[in-house]
Amino acid sequence: MAPDAPFGVHERKTQMEESVNTKVEVLESGETKLTVTIDADDIKRRIAKKYKDFGSQYRFPGFRKGHVPRPVIDANLGREAVRNEVTNDLLNETYPIAIDEADLCYFGEPSFGEVSEFVVEGQDFTYDMTLSVKPAFELSSYDPVSIEIPFREATEKEIDDQLEALRQGYYDYEDAADDAAIEEGGSLDMTMKVMNEAGEELTTLAAEKRLYELGRGLYPKALDDALIGKKKGDHVSLTLEVAENPCMMSRLIEKNAKQATFEVDVDCVKTKVVPEVTDEWVSGHFGMSDVPELRGALKTEIDKQKSQVIPRILETNALFELGGRLEGEAPEGMIAEATDDLYRTFWDSLQRNGVTFDQYLANNGLTVDAFREDVKKQAKDTVVQNLALDAYARHAGISVTDDEVRDEFKNSGQEDFEAMYADFKKHGRLHIVREGILRGKALEEIVNGAKVTEVEEPSAPAADPADASKEEKKPAAKKKTTTRKTTSKKTGAASAKKDEAPADAAEEKKPAAKKAPAKKAAAAKKPAAAAKAPAKKPAAAKKPAAKKAAAKKDEAEAPAAE
Repeated sequence: MAPDAPFGVHERKTQMEESVNTKVEVLESGETKLTVTIDADDIKRRIAKKYKDFGSQYRFPGFRKGHVPRPVIDANLGREAVRNEVTNDLLNETYPIAIDEADLCYFGEPSFGEVSEFVVEGQDFTYDMTLSVKPAFELSSYDPVSIEIPFREATEKEIDDQLEALRQGYYDYEDAADDAAIEEGGSLDMTMKVMNEAGEELTTLAAEKRLYELGRGLYPKALDDALIGKKKGDHVSLTLEVAENPCMMSRLIEKNAKQATFEVDVDCVKTKVVPEVTDEWVSGHFGMSDVPELRGALKTEIDKQKSQVIPRILETNALFELGGRLEGEAPEGMIAEATDDLYRTFWDSLQRNGVTFDQYLANNGLTVDAFREDVKKQAKDTVVQNLALDAYARHAGISVTDDEVRDEFKNSGQEDFEAMYADFKKHGRLHIVREGILRGKALEEIVNGAKVTEVEEPSAPAADPADASKEEKKPAAKKKTTTRKTTSKKTGAASAKKDEAPADAAEEKKPAAKKAPAKKAAAAKKPAAAAKAPAKKPAAAKKPAAKKAAAKKDEAEAPAAE
């Protein structure tokens, strides 16, 4: 295949695609029914191939592999074995193609009607399935969205803030006055002993004239609270339940103590001292000649960070405003599906980073219930915003060509992108890619046409997209409005399928092509690589299942599978 003409072999319908005829019907329930018919010629071809496969797969004494008469196969494996296998294979191979051919974007899993008969040579074969198709909503307005972003260039205040952060990072300590009290977040030199409930000293927590800053989470918060207000020479004694008072040091003592008694002497209250920003300080710590040079370097860095962040801000704020314009309620099934996607991505991220769920909750100050609510909210936001993008795309006449779909695979970074494309096509997953590209193009057009206002402190998007258009935004002290086009990164097909996971735990990635594993003939197979698989497998025809070869001494009477 020539490099400049990828996917040329996929330009025409395959033989299987040409044999599949799909009828689409919208039911009163709102679901969509597909009636799929496979022509008799394809049935004949499949049956002939299955007999040949069985003749090669099993040993039939007296016959060479691949040259076994049909009556011999029927007599040994059961008369309906071939038809049963062909029926199951046919259902699993054709239903994704039928869905893709109908150009349906659905959620949940297809439900199959009962298949009353196996395939019959010389006759068409028909089955049906029902799908929940994604609704087509409208927006309350298709006017350009209004977006607030920070000033694209660093402000003097931002430079001042960065300089102050640098200064605070180069602090030192000095002894405070003897009558100075420890304040919240303050520091002290302390000597400490810790004992467990048996009176045994926990030496790992012992300290002598150790510098300690409150609020860092090193020791229990209850201990920090007890130290507030204390002065030089004061003593604190505190007994705590270890499990109820987690801290960074907990893992060092939780195996050796259920209770911990802290005996702390305040040796000295400390005062944090930060340096003055002078040319000498700048030269000594940053290798620059003076303060103006450092401020210039900070401006350059801030400008660079903004150039990376602002496109994301534009997209995020545009999506929230657009979501607030959606007229209709997102189906619960779509929200549930998006929730499952977020959970999968989240657990994968935890595993990759070696973080337990309990650690994640503790680090983010979340309860299990709060976490679940957060995930569900993110899922709902994603669904609402995607439906809004779909509505905008229809209104704007945005479409996706076959070449754009192919290019998405070509640019995926996969070594064998042609095989990946073929796998997606085989399992009816191309609509996912097409949908992602469509939404990416819609978002790019929305952002490029947005009314962008640069302000000192942009308003955050509304917590609920339904309230985004209703929230009153306080005018910033300084603002600059522009209608010029902005640059937006085009959303790829893979990233359109899944949004950000809880607390940035998600990672955008493209699904890898997988081969469907072989399964028994008695049940319809679920393609492993399929994005959607039937919740209810196609019911096998009401015929006897393939007979198992009986165990007999004479191999001629009972062929054994190799």
